[in-house]
Amino acid sequence: MRQSVAQAPLIALLTDFGLTEPYVGQMKAVLAAAAPGVPVLDLCHQVVAHDRAQAAFFLAASLPWLPPGSVAAAVVDPGVGTERRVVLLETDGRRILAPDNGILTLVLERPDPVQAFDATPATPPASATFHGRDVFAPLAARLAMGEEASRLGRPIPPADLHRLAGLSPIRRGASVAARVLAVDRFGNVVTSCDIAGYGRLPRSPALLAPRPLPLHPVSTYAAIPAGAIGILAGSQGYLELAAPCASAAELLGLRAGDALRINLPEEA
Repeated sequence: MRQSVAQAPLIALLTDFGLTEPYVGQMKAVLAAAAPGVPVLDLCHQVVAHDRAQAAFFLAASLPWLPPGSVAAAVVDPGVGTERRVVLLETDGRRILAPDNGILTLVLERPDPVQAFDATPATPPASATFHGRDVFAPLAARLAMGEEASRLGRPIPPADLHRLAGLSPIRRGASVAARVLAVDRFGNVVTSCDIAGYGRLPRSPALLAPRPLPLHPVSTYAAIPAGAIGILAGSQGYLELAAPCASAAELLGLRAGDALRINLPEEA
């Protein structure tokens, strides 16, 4: 039975296409024709070109805020036109279309159950270089108009999906090996330590290794002492390093993708 459009609140787009070429507009043109009346939300089109780790972070951080029933098309796809699969993931009442290249990594690490489908088209699309327009947009429209996931492809084990190495923090005693997921425009350093697993911060300063730099646990940016670096639970679901009205990234010499180690007490 087909659902009404009202049961699919919106289609959300996440890409690295930028806004200086017509690529996003062409995707939206396909959606307007194939899913009339369904709102389209631009999550972000400024993902660094080909940066699958940044796309994985933006997707995982944004997914909980999409209304149930939403369809997200995440197209950061340096392997476009190759044999990489097109994946449909169902989780927590939302559906995600993405290339099987690792950008689903952080979503797959959440505790919510998932179902995965191989939605790779059986016939070649119009273009081998623009699957955002010719594959992902039509599939998103079909889902938004009520088509069941099982009609788009065969079920596949979520464990078989490609995952990006190094995104998951590894804890050994008091030391957590993590990664910089992103640096925002304020210079805040978003780490790969999720709040669910690492959000219980100690009262005493943690340490950023390998140099013994104290990190002051705080609840807000304003609570960070002058000249210090704070560590806090950020709004995107991960621990952040921040400096008061300054760029922590510049002060620490960190960029997206960098490895870092934080020493936290065992009970944190």
